[in-house]
Amino acid sequence: MSSKFEKLIKEEDPQDSLEEYIYKLAPKGSLTLFRMLRDEGKELTEDEIAEILGASKNIVRKILYKLHDLNVLVYRTVKEESTNWNTYYWKINWEGLAISLLYRKKEVLQKLKQRLAYESTNRIVYLCRKCGREYRFEEALSNDFSCPICHTPLDYVDRSKQISILEDYVRRIEKELAEESRRLQSS
Repeated sequence: MSSKFEKLIKEEDPQDSLEEYIYKLAPKGSLTLFRMLRDEGKELTEDEIAEILGASKNIVRKILYKLHDLNVLVYRTVKEESTNWNTYYWKINWEGLAISLLYRKKEVLQKLKQRLAYESTNRIVYLCRKCGREYRFEEALSNDFSCPICHTPLDYVDRSKQISILEDYVRRIEKELAEESRRLQSS
């Protein structure tokens, strides 16, 4: 990796949820490449991207394909008659990106709802602080409130606060999804 590109990577600090999405799911340098394409506002070849970023073509190509897999970028190809090679022109997939983020949020919402359902059905548990196992009331009672594995006394745990936090997250994400779905349908 070149020093210019390495320096840019060190300055990667996500500024919004879109950048956070890219930063977490794509390899190092992806956010730098994304910002460069956004700022240029036009299609660029991988050679042009590598030159602007001061990065090797192999690294740029690896990042481009990962961002394409995440639906962040799209490309079109142009076949050069003289060499019979294809040139790829890359740009940000703004429309597909909005849909990808929507699906990702739906996945997160699904997992939060599953966790909320689990926590709600197991609101009160008994925890073994030594081995970390949890027991429902009936299991704890049948073992005289001690861990059947390590015989440590069990602690009473009320998850009402965690359930309340999860409920807030679920409501917030449901509201965001409804607003984003309306926005996508109207555009």
